[in-house]
Amino acid sequence: MSIRVDGNDVFAVYNATKEARRRAVAENQPFLIEAMTYRIGHHSTSDDSSAYRSVDEVNYWDKQDHPISRLRHYLLSQGWWDEEQEKAWRKQSRKKVMEAFEQAERKPKPNPNLLFSDVYQEMPAQLRKQQESLARHLQTYGEHYPLEHFDK
Repeated sequence: MSIRVDGNDVFAVYNATKEARRRAVAENQPFLIEAMTYRIGHHSTSDDSSAYRSVDEVNYWDKQDHPISRLRHYLLSQGWWDEEQEKAWRKQSRKKVMEAFEQAERKPKPNPNLLFSDVYQEMPAQLRKQQESLARHLQTYGEHYPLEHFDK
């Protein structure tokens, strides 16, 4: 079973998820939710989406039809949220994020070998070659990297 839903509508996604779960449990079958939405960012660092869509188009989706903007407009229209609450929430959230960021920055970075683990039960030959290549590179050029900031 599957359902297509407006992925920019928080309530539609919630209701679709609730119904999908109910059916999956009741019928012991998988259920696919196709959430139709708009990708505001680029596909990757090598993609410049401004080559095939306008800034006005992206701004419209970001400001008007973005799921968070849509929910915010709804809450404002119902009188359940206001600018003062928004301002206080943003300030508090920014503070929490910066505290968490500072705490994370004090911790050692993960061991680079973790790039190659926890994906395959048995590492494929090509991945093993990449791991060996990284090890050789770090052995040769390690002084150019802040390896002291990484777990051993």
